[in-house]
Amino acid sequence: MTLDLTEEKVRFDFPNATALFKFDEPQPSSPTFHGAPMKAVDVLAEFPTFQLWIEIKEYPPAEIAEFKKENSKTHQGSRSATNFLLNYLKYKFRDTFLYRYGEEKTDSPIVYVFLTNLDDAMNSILRKKMCEQIPAGIPNPARWNRELIAKGHVLVVNTASWNRDLSPKFGTCQQY
Repeated sequence: MTLDLTEEKVRFDFPNATALFKFDEPQPSSPTFHGAPMKAVDVLAEFPTFQLWIEIKEYPPAEIAEFKKENSKTHQGSRSATNFLLNYLKYKFRDTFLYRYGEEKTDSPIVYVFLTNLDDAMNSILRKKMCEQIPAGIPNPARWNRELIAKGHVLVVNTASWNRDLSPKFGTCQQY
């Protein structure tokens, strides 16, 4: 299955997907319009044994520089841009989970991918922080019997790392 997102200038080609659609569809006439006033990931792909949720965000050079500054070892200030991004991604995951729960579609494992134009080093930092925010794994073993998402299923990638690391499992991602 192929999906072109002209606004984001991205094309996904997932040969093994059973469904692939824009999940945050704004048009009420669309069959994938969810209609609730909550956040949602950009793309949802269903595979036979898991579902793939994709959030896409491209940052201008000035914001990339701010992220790098905030996350450098010598920086001693607040982490406002990074915290804003993590909250944004956390709420996108949470609200999409609620949508899918309401649809009774949370039984298969979820893979949450944040596709961005940040470099691999920054993506690694964000991935670690996202796992803490969502939370990934079982955060409180004394009380939780199920995890929302496995730690290894929270990914932060750019197009190059997607095609290097994720293409064999999911399919390709191209920016145009």
